[in-house]
Amino acid sequence: MEKDLLMGIDVGSSNIKSVLFDKHCNVLANESDGIEIILPQPGWAEYDPNKWWEHVKATLKRCLLKTNADPKRIAGIGVSSLGCCVVPLDREGNLVYNAIPWSDLRAFEEVAFLEKKCRQLIFEKSGNIPTGLSATPHLMWLKNKMPKIYKKIYKYLEASGFIVQRLTGAYTLDYSMASALDYGTDVKEFGYSKQLIDLMGLDIEKYAKLHRNTDIAGNVLKEVALETGLEEGIPVFNAGLDIVTAALAGGAIFPGQGFYSMGSASNMMIVTDKQIPTPYLTSIKHIINTNLNLVFGSQGAAGFSLKWFSEQFGRLEKQVSELLGGKINHFELMSMQASKASPGSGGLVYLPYLFGKFHPVFDPHCRGAFFGISPTTTKADFTRALMEGATFNMYETINSAQDEGLTLDEIITSGGPTNSDIWCQIISDITGKKIVTIDAPEASPLGNAMLAGVGTGLFTDFDHAVEMFIKPKKEYSPDMNHHAVYDEIFEVYKNVYRSLKENFQMMAKLKEKFDL
Repeated sequence: MEKDLLMGIDVGSSNIKSVLFDKHCNVLANESDGIEIILPQPGWAEYDPNKWWEHVKATLKRCLLKTNADPKRIAGIGVSSLGCCVVPLDREGNLVYNAIPWSDLRAFEEVAFLEKKCRQLIFEKSGNIPTGLSATPHLMWLKNKMPKIYKKIYKYLEASGFIVQRLTGAYTLDYSMASALDYGTDVKEFGYSKQLIDLMGLDIEKYAKLHRNTDIAGNVLKEVALETGLEEGIPVFNAGLDIVTAALAGGAIFPGQGFYSMGSASNMMIVTDKQIPTPYLTSIKHIINTNLNLVFGSQGAAGFSLKWFSEQFGRLEKQVSELLGGKINHFELMSMQASKASPGSGGLVYLPYLFGKFHPVFDPHCRGAFFGISPTTTKADFTRALMEGATFNMYETINSAQDEGLTLDEIITSGGPTNSDIWCQIISDITGKKIVTIDAPEASPLGNAMLAGVGTGLFTDFDHAVEMFIKPKKEYSPDMNHHAVYDEIFEVYKNVYRSLKENFQMMAKLKEKFDL
């Protein structure tokens, strides 16, 4: 029987997706389940990975039932996930503690230790610097605060590795994820640095086997086949970090290409064949080739800023959408409103730091702010300023990358906000770059399927897969007059943050003191 189907699984921060594709990367079935984050106390965040697994099994079953596809036709499975998410397992594969994601803030003492004692060696080995956006501080927290739990750990995995373990029994950490998000990794040696792991006070035997993303991580177990309807022995690939698989699904595989993944949070990634260590950006190996790097900056509240504004101040737009029977959703109405404001939003500047600032500096204390409200400021100005502020944050990443000598020729983008013409044009005008939106159904699962397709030989190589399956949807060219205006406002944007930085820190202390 021809092996002509591929499965992509993605564990996100809010849902689990399983998507079945044919050999032309057309979606045959797309199933998802929502997942809940656990908030045990202020500043803490956890997930129950056992529930992840139950949702993965359920969505896999539904995909097969919906299509009535013979599981023997599935050539391979690719698995991706959110990153910076410690999943500690014992030797039998049992959880010894809940998964701790990047959004958890409990490990501030461990981050401070890494900054003081390990920063230089981490930078030498990985090209990155210590922040809370890593699994390592949370692993250290478990050792420092819960030593009995830590002793039970046989291996710690990331979320994608946990699903791979459940599917195959193998304990693996993909090389791409480890290159950026695990501070025990030596990217020059394609392995772990025992010197660094010892310095961090951790134990190298608790680290999983490293492997390239293009290598088969394991094969579907017999008992898993019985539970899910899959065929025993299907090759499984650990695709790693979901934003990197989304970049593959966007066709960002050549140096000089940028990929801007837009969702609630967003990431701006630039493909390069250079190893450029910089304290201002994160560098991660591309899943398609360890000679390629993605240099990127993250922001926590791009689409979420508009969502927050809509929930608090967009009641009218929601009512209009309901009256129209949902033919135009309220975000489209907000975009139409934003298009009425001129570039610069009437002098209103928005800092999009609802969850803190990640790049080019890590500042967990800062928060969102509007600057320049006047008697003539309109709701349209506020809406446009939200889009401009999120894009200014992304533009900081581009400037930092270009300061390091990286070339950026075009920006490919995908995600919900790309459905807004005005937002896409703002991105083009602020960056001065051509913006290409793509028609990529379920970007991360698609990237997972492409990885599995190349890894199993269903596709010749990644060039072939991108050429065949990635379809541009729309292009936007910059208005250089608007770009000149935005470049001057960008300086104000940066100055507003600098002037408020100490006040953000003071307010963080007051919030803790008075439980604000």
